[in-house]
Amino acid sequence: MFIRNLLCWMETAPDAPRADAAQALARAYLTSDLDREDRADAEAAMTWLLDDVSPCVRAALADTLADSADAPRHVILSLANDIPPIASLVLMRSPLFLDAELIDFAALGDADMQMAVARRPSVSAAVAASLAETGVLDACLELLANPAADLRRGALERLVERFDSDAELRRVLMTRAGVPLAVKQKLVAQLAEQLCRVPAVGTGLKAERARTMLGEARDRITVAMARDADRADICGLVVHLRESAQLTPTLLLRALCTGNMSLFIAAMSDLGEMPGPRVETIVINGWASSLRALFKRAGLPPKLHSAFETAVLSYREIAAAGEPLSGFSFTRRMIETVLDDHAPEEGFDDGLDTLRRLLRRLESESARESARLFVRQASLPAA
Repeated sequence: MFIRNLLCWMETAPDAPRADAAQALARAYLTSDLDREDRADAEAAMTWLLDDVSPCVRAALADTLADSADAPRHVILSLANDIPPIASLVLMRSPLFLDAELIDFAALGDADMQMAVARRPSVSAAVAASLAETGVLDACLELLANPAADLRRGALERLVERFDSDAELRRVLMTRAGVPLAVKQKLVAQLAEQLCRVPAVGTGLKAERARTMLGEARDRITVAMARDADRADICGLVVHLRESAQLTPTLLLRALCTGNMSLFIAAMSDLGEMPGPRVETIVINGWASSLRALFKRAGLPPKLHSAFETAVLSYREIAAAGEPLSGFSFTRRMIETVLDDHAPEEGFDDGLDTLRRLLRRLESESARESARLFVRQASLPAA
C-alpha cells in the first residue's frame, strides 16, 4: 500500500524529490524483505517511472539498479534504450545483458554507449571483437585500457588496421599486457611504411636509402621485442614475419648476432618445417654438416650458409666459456668473428658486401646503445 501512496505523491512532486523517491523505491526492491504484493507493486512502479519526463528521475533509477543481478530485466533493457547518459549507466555496469544484446548496443549506439560497453567489469571476446570492428576510436581506446576485456588476436589486428595512424592507440597497444608480438610487430611495420611516405623523412636522403634505414629500424625493434617473449609468442611472431615477407636472412643474422637464439631457432623450425626441439639440438650441438643441411632446408641463400655457420659456432664458443650472451661485447665479438672469416678478397666479388654492410651497421648500433647505457648509468647519483 505504501508504494501506491508513494506513486500518488510522485505525480505532483518536484523533480529532485521524485528522483530521491525513485532511488529509495529501487533500493527497497533490491534490499528490503517485501511481500509478494509489495514486490509486484514496486516493480510496476519502477516500470511506470521509465516514462517520467525528468531525466534525473530515470537516471536515479538506473544508477541504483545498475549493479544488481536482481533488478527487473525489462526495466534494465528499457533504461539501456534511454538517452545516452542514462543508457550508459546500465550498459557499463549491469550483469543482466546477454553478449548479443551488448553487441547490438555497441553497433547501433553512439560513442557514449560504445564507451560504456567497453568499460564493463568484464568484456567477452565476442563483444570486444564487435567493438574493435565498429567502435569509434575513443571507445576502442577505452576497450584497450580495460584489463578485463578479452581481446583476441583478430580483434587486436582489426584495431591496428583501423587506427594504425593514431599515436595514442599505438602507445596503448604496445604497452598493454598480453598483446601478441605478431600484432605489435605489425604495428611497427605499418609505422615504418607510413614514415617512408612522409616527405620530411626523405629530406637529404634518397628514397631507397630512407626505406633501407626504416627497414633496419623495424628489424631492430622486432628482434628486441622478441628477446624476453615466451616460446608460443615467438612462434606466432615468426609465422607473421614469414607471411608478411619480413623473415629475411638479414633479420635472422641480426637475431643471431644480438643473442636472440630463441627467435633464430623458431625461425629455422618454421622455415624448415621441422620440430623446434630437433632444430634446437642441431643449432646448439649439431655437426657443421647438420647446420648446413638445416640452412639449406630453411631456404637460406647458399652464399650466406658459411656466415650463419660461423655465427652459430661463435655463439657456442661464447656460451661454453660462460660469458654473457647479449650486450655490446657479445655482439661485437660475434660480428668480428663473422667479418674475419668472410673478409673480401681483392679483385673478387663474392656477393657478400650487403652482409658486411649489415654487420658493420649492427656493430655501430650496438656501440651507440652501449654508450647511451654508460652515460645513463654514469649520470645516476652515487648510492
